[in-house]
Amino acid sequence: MVKCPRCGKEVSSRPGTICPRCGLNVSEVNSKIRCPEPNCRALVSKKLEYCPKCGCKLKGYKLNELMRLARNKIDEVFYDDKE
Repeated sequence: MVKCPRCGKEVSSRPGTICPRCGLNVSEVNSKIRCPEPNCRALVSKKLEYCPKCGCKLKGYKLNELMRLARNKIDEVFYDDKE
């Protein structure tokens, strides 16, 4: 069982599951991820290796690459608004 991302109702995790409360196709939403690039954040399929919008790598990150992305996001949140 998983929770519907729209309304929070517990629904089956089987492919093709539609939430009985709000009608959201839960399996479609759960098969997508957000692009990690802070300027893009497109919703793309988990099966892709690269984002079709910006070309950012979606899979196979090394620890130092993840740290760089996190550092960029922190800088964006805390320092870009003050300029």
